[in-house]
Amino acid sequence: MSSRKLALTVFFASVVINAALGIFSLFAGEFGDLQGKVLMTSLSVSAASVLSLAMFPAKERELLGPVPTVGIGLSVLGFGMLVVLVWTEFKAGDFGRLVASVLTFAMAAGYASLIALAMVQPKYRNIVNSAFGLAAVLSVLIVGALWAEPRGDFMLRLVGIISILLAAATVSIPVLHRLNRSEISDAESIAEREYTHVFLDRQPSICLNCGDAGIDLTEDGTYECESCDARFRVEIPG
Repeated sequence: MSSRKLALTVFFASVVINAALGIFSLFAGEFGDLQGKVLMTSLSVSAASVLSLAMFPAKERELLGPVPTVGIGLSVLGFGMLVVLVWTEFKAGDFGRLVASVLTFAMAAGYASLIALAMVQPKYRNIVNSAFGLAAVLSVLIVGALWAEPRGDFMLRLVGIISILLAAATVSIPVLHRLNRSEISDAESIAEREYTHVFLDRQPSICLNCGDAGIDLTEDGTYECESCDARFRVEIPG
């Protein structure tokens, strides 16, 4: 079984368990500590599966080098440590900070793996690269704040600024991806559009479909009308 199929299997199994526990809690009358820990464990498994699956497309396309692979490992490790945290009652301290740090870097890798799939024009590529950098800086700042516990609100303000910039880039990337796909689709439809083959004794000066004078000779030797979008190829016998 491939790692992707394994992640899918684990994900759907955890979804079934979560649903069963939710239904059980509704009819059992009392949802105790043990049921809560089991539910948190199942939710952690589901979250690890979803985060890992989000990075598989980038991994399969060999994007971002080792980032998706490392991110998958961090997601499994982080949520595994979270399960340990749930069952051993370690609510605070260095172990809790370590769990939060691993999950922060795992989510940053997941974010980078997702936006790496976007296809944008080269002139807009800097926006995607900026999102990579902002996500990396933000994750480092969050982890640094977890361990250093800085005083004052400077760190909070800095995290807020970077978060706003990252949100702006994140909102822009899908739009640029969609625009690029639309332009590619339009170009392909124009290239694949059929033309009419006609025989004349001289080159035309008007559109043979609507009579408009606005016709252009394209690189492939066909005429294209600006008014009705008709395309035709002219052949002069002899």
